[in-house]
Amino acid sequence: MNDSISLKLLDALDIVVLEHGEGHAFTLLSGRPRWISDLLPDLSTATDSITLSDELSYLGNFIVDAYAFWQSGSTGKLDSGIWCEVNRSGDNCFFEASAFNLENKRILIIRLGGYGMAENQLILQKARDNLLVYEDLFRTEKDLEKYSIILETEVQKRTHDLRERIKELNCLYNMSKLIEEKGNSLENIFNGTVNLIPDGWRFPEITCARLTVDSKVFTTQNWKETVWKQTGAIVLHGRKIGTLEICYLEERPVGDEGPFLKEEQGLIISICEHLGHVIGRNEAEQGLIKSYQILRKTFEDTISAIATIVEIKDPYTAGHQTRVAKLSKAIALEIHFSDEQAHAVHTAATIHDVGKIYVPPDILSKPSKLNDLELKFIKRHVQSSYDILKSIEFPWPIAKIALQHHERLDGSGYPNGLKSEEILLEAKIIAVADVVEAMASHRPYRPALGIDKALEEISKNRGILYDSDIVDICVKLFNEKGFKFEE
Repeated sequence: MNDSISLKLLDALDIVVLEHGEGHAFTLLSGRPRWISDLLPDLSTATDSITLSDELSYLGNFIVDAYAFWQSGSTGKLDSGIWCEVNRSGDNCFFEASAFNLENKRILIIRLGGYGMAENQLILQKARDNLLVYEDLFRTEKDLEKYSIILETEVQKRTHDLRERIKELNCLYNMSKLIEEKGNSLENIFNGTVNLIPDGWRFPEITCARLTVDSKVFTTQNWKETVWKQTGAIVLHGRKIGTLEICYLEERPVGDEGPFLKEEQGLIISICEHLGHVIGRNEAEQGLIKSYQILRKTFEDTISAIATIVEIKDPYTAGHQTRVAKLSKAIALEIHFSDEQAHAVHTAATIHDVGKIYVPPDILSKPSKLNDLELKFIKRHVQSSYDILKSIEFPWPIAKIALQHHERLDGSGYPNGLKSEEILLEAKIIAVADVVEAMASHRPYRPALGIDKALEEISKNRGILYDSDIVDICVKLFNEKGFKFEE
């Protein structure tokens, strides 16, 4: 269709078409309907760009949802509900919007719904008293459901990936312990390694292994050679001295390499390298530590990815978990936790609010006091966090720590009203760090209160709501040791 004819048609339909580019930049692809000048005065002709997201702030929560929808990589369409704006003439204008994720384009379409809806109709549609607030007033359950499905699918994928990385990490960790055990013979190490292998693979119940070194053979009890097979060579000084074979006893869905994950191919190579080092009695500990560090980094990256999912859902508190994790680890080290214990606290704090993905975004970003039902939704996030994390075999009680971070010493917390010694020490640390960060930072319903107010709150409730020693250490970190959330 001729471009000029297309533009006239779009103008007649009162439609504005914008293409989303990098960051918060949008380019106008349509003409310029008369009403858009009240909302986007910087747009005058096609190909004009908006470089500030503030210019689209009247879209409220929907523009946040649109960013998340585009970033998810899912193709399709996301619809807003109807929202109201007051134009320069004082008339109420009603709008709808849609976000499209096409193969090579991210499109935002804004439609004018009409002018001057009667006041009683606004009441019937449960519009808020202040029509000038920038938010989506009439989000539909269908829109919320679609958005929740996108996030739930993503968190399930990340949770599955994390579970697999932990299994692989535990396999190498247990192999390391086996090698370091004093007096262990090579035969014991080989037997032990073979029997550790199934738990490190994706389908342990149908995984079997055979290790051949020179003329000696070590197998799992269920060993059977099948067509679903991985093989690794054990090499010493450039010469092949053995073979490690891993088979699935049944067919499974195609992975990265046959039915196997690419990380599992890396794991079999690492195991073979370590066995070669053990046999040669050279650099056994060095090689194992390196592989452990590689898998540990993968573990940390997956933890960060899960934390990012929460921030996509709740952008108003973006960075909250990261800052809480930083303060929690600093407190743990001051209490003289070991590096491993402090790392456990940091990991738990980094994903302590993952359950918020199940809280409706309207509640998370509400700029006023929550009602009883909305408060109940918020409080459920700790149980949701526990439900997500409990199925993952962490080396530490991460799920239980996340579940307890809103418990208080006097039993006034939630979800279980635990008291004093019933609460894990790690959860007590995160509880203090969580309160300090939340009060010191901006929230949709209030401006930032600042560090001084936050420290005053925990000091006032020292020994009542919060652990006294943890409060004292937290105050000392800020007042004497120069701790800051941001570098």
